[in-house]
Amino acid sequence: MRELPKVYFLGVDDELVDYLEKQGEETIREIHLSNKTNVENGYKLLNIQIVGIGSSFLLLTQKTNFDFLTAGITTFTLLWTWCAIYLVCTGLSVKVRGLINAPPDHLYHEKYKDMEPSSFKIFADAGYLGPDKLLPLIRRYRLVDLSDTARELLLENEKIRTSLDKARMYTILAPVAAMFISAVFLYVQ
Repeated sequence: MRELPKVYFLGVDDELVDYLEKQGEETIREIHLSNKTNVENGYKLLNIQIVGIGSSFLLLTQKTNFDFLTAGITTFTLLWTWCAIYLVCTGLSVKVRGLINAPPDHLYHEKYKDMEPSSFKIFADAGYLGPDKLLPLIRRYRLVDLSDTARELLLENEKIRTSLDKARMYTILAPVAAMFISAVFLYVQ
């Protein structure tokens, strides 16, 4: 999604503004839901990793000598620990949440308070087709904010998805690497 100029929706009629507002708000809700689902899946993976790390560490504390099994478990523990750290730092860290609604002071700011009826000519020259009232004008500018919020949330969604996919792959590959290290260690002995 590209960044829209602030005057992008000035030439839109009120019926289309209603439709676009509903679509923008619903889009943001859906992206929020998708982000929430991805984060929940990330926490499930993190829980599995924590259990695996703890269990592996417990096995390591029971070993008295360093053999091929110890080498594999150590590798596994270190790789899953790294995967868990990666997951927390890239996909599960706290993010700024995009809002569907705007605070009143963002919608009705100082420039609007001092606006005179003659000021609507400036907006008409920029393509504004609505009545000379403040609310229809604010709603058109809010559409740009909804578009910006949706764009930012989609970028965040992509980042969460990508980091979760990578963490899953690393988590799957860690036991393979551990088996390889164990085999090499067994062969060397």
